[in-house]
This record gives sequence, C-alpha cells and structure tokens, in this order.
Amino acid sequence: MNVLHAAAAALALVATLPVRANLLVDGGFESPAIAYGSYATYASLPGWTGAPNIEVQNHVAGSPYEGAQFVELDTSANSAMAQSFASVAGATYRIAFRYSPRPGVAAASNGVEFLWNGVVLATLASNGVGLSDTLWTGYDFSAVASGARSRVGFAAVGTSDSLGGYLDDVVVTAVPEPGVIGLLALGAVLAWARPRRRHDERCPAARSRSR
Repeated sequence: MNVLHAAAAALALVATLPVRANLLVDGGFESPAIAYGSYATYASLPGWTGAPNIEVQNHVAGSPYEGAQFVELDTSANSAMAQSFASVAGATYRIAFRYSPRPGVAAASNGVEFLWNGVVLATLASNGVGLSDTLWTGYDFSAVASGARSRVGFAAVGTSDSLGGYLDDVVVTAVPEPGVIGLLALGAVLAWARPRRRHDERCPAARSRSR
C-alpha cells in the first residue's frame, strides 16, 4: 500500500471515531416527560435554569425535531434559559441546536437569541405564517472558553405575547486540537500497515517479489 492509500485509509478511520458525548444535560428537553398533546412550564429543567421559566411542549403546536418534546421561549411573556458546563480555558467548543418558528406566528414573535457566557452570538427570527407544522433549521457555532465553566443561553426577543420560537436538540462538544487529529491519523496508518508487515514476514515469496 502506498502512502496516499494509507493516508486515505487513516482519514476514513478517523471519520468513523465515536461522536463525543454531549456536555449538556437534557439537551433534547425530554425530562420531565409530559403527556402527548400537552405543555408545562417549569422554573428549571435538568441542567437548565429558567428566567423566569421554561415552557416544554409535546406535540401541542408542532412536532419536535427529535424525541417527543421541545422548548418554546416566550411562556406567558418573553423568557430565557441557560446551562453551564465544565470547560477548559482556551479550549474550543462546538454548540449545535435546532430552531423553528412557531407555526402560524409572524417573525416578530419568533425571535430567539443565542448567548455564550452572556454575550449574544446570534439572533434568529423566522416567519411561521403559513406553516402547518414546525420547520426545523440546524445552527452550528464554535466558541472559546474563558474559564473552568462556560454558559450556553437562549432568550426570547421581540413581541412578548406567549407565542415564541422553538428549540430542540442542543448539543455542546469539545473540538479536538489539530495535533490530536494528527496523532489519531498516525495511529490509524500504523494500525493499517502492521498486518501487511506481518504478512510479508510469513511469506518468503512476497518478500522476493517486493525486491
């Protein structure tokens, strides 16, 4: 096997490495479980703190992106929520989540801010007028931690009328350093090459043909 083939094999093996675990608790808002066709408001959820509270829906006015439940921001009025997690200062983290406007509601009521350590990184406001069900869009951000704990937050903005944007499937993962990726690739190359060397050592004919 030549070097190019070995490198390609290494990259393929690295790509199949297990996905890193979500650093957040209850990123899909499945706990506590509520009945199908219902909603409930909580001051907090596992891992999440409301400001002042958090509304969880189960197929009330739209379908979740995954699981059975999702969050609507703007309970009886504009609301917010946040969760902190253990981080390493200077390390980079990937924050991914799904957002949908509430079906039948204009963009002015569907605004949601995404915050990292209290700083707004993005404001989302899609139009739900004309939708009969949710329309989920994925968002993906990278941010650098400044200390031993970092905080992910979301806040409703716009018209405060108890009708707001939806969130689901919030995931935070650590981004591997380039050096780590290189080491993984090197390990994959060595693991690929080792069986070939053992085969050559067992087969004199193979050795003679390679000379």
